[in-house]
Amino acid sequence: MTSQRSKLFSRYSRSLSLGHRGVPEEHQENTMAGFKRAIELGLDGIELDVFLTKDQKVVVFHDVETERLTGHDGKVAEMTWDEIKKLEIKSEINVGDKTINYGKTERIVLLEDVLEETRGKLLIDIEIKAYSLDFGQRHTGTAVAKLIKRMEMQEHVFVTSFNFFPLRWLEWHCPGIESGFTYSPQSIKKSRLARWMMEASLIGKLVGSTLTNMSVNMIDEDTIERVQERGLAIGAWTLFSQDSKRLGVWLSDEEQLEFIRKFNQRGIDYYITDDPVRLQKILETDESG
Repeated sequence: MTSQRSKLFSRYSRSLSLGHRGVPEEHQENTMAGFKRAIELGLDGIELDVFLTKDQKVVVFHDVETERLTGHDGKVAEMTWDEIKKLEIKSEINVGDKTINYGKTERIVLLEDVLEETRGKLLIDIEIKAYSLDFGQRHTGTAVAKLIKRMEMQEHVFVTSFNFFPLRWLEWHCPGIESGFTYSPQSIKKSRLARWMMEASLIGKLVGSTLTNMSVNMIDEDTIERVQERGLAIGAWTLFSQDSKRLGVWLSDEEQLEFIRKFNQRGIDYYITDDPVRLQKILETDESG
């Protein structure tokens, strides 16, 4: 496998703004309400998370366990879709650094329904959730690939994961779907080998990547240029995060604004953000300036 330039991002002459799990400041994460709001706001796209249920349905959900979001004690991968769809996402949710009361509950949705709703309106980053290097999750890559192929959504989505296996199986079952590895500060700090593999884009080559997601505070002065020189698009996550633990270190608003200014100058391909309304205004101001 060799890396190849992302056709998705080569269509754009500017940096894109993707709402992290929708528009989480206004609607619960990974809900249809949040995705529809992203369309209303005119966002470039959204990032969402998926798991494979016990009966092989691709469900949009972030956590391994359902407790935080629904109040029900269960694990998504051990439940059927009939069991999951009876649950509701709570109106009040802890999002990391704070708790938000959204005023109403929301339903859990299937990836297929989200893709149908957003077709031609948003670019979708489908993250296959992985909290460890799990060989069993290769089946999720297969299921996601077959769904994208059946719905003919290759021009509207890309797939990311912290896990090598689902990306490799995605590529096997549907070559040509844009995909890429996601890197976190925690994983790179734990392993010099992981850092070396990231710098060399080795993992990306093994899974046929066309892009990569990196935590905003992992991107150094020349990271964007080096990644793009290897033929990959690059995105930064998560700007204006609701949960500072995601980044591995707390970043002030001023630091993040400086990152955005520098990244724009270097031609970063996309951002993933918990506050897409704010980021959208910043990017529009930067373009007009």
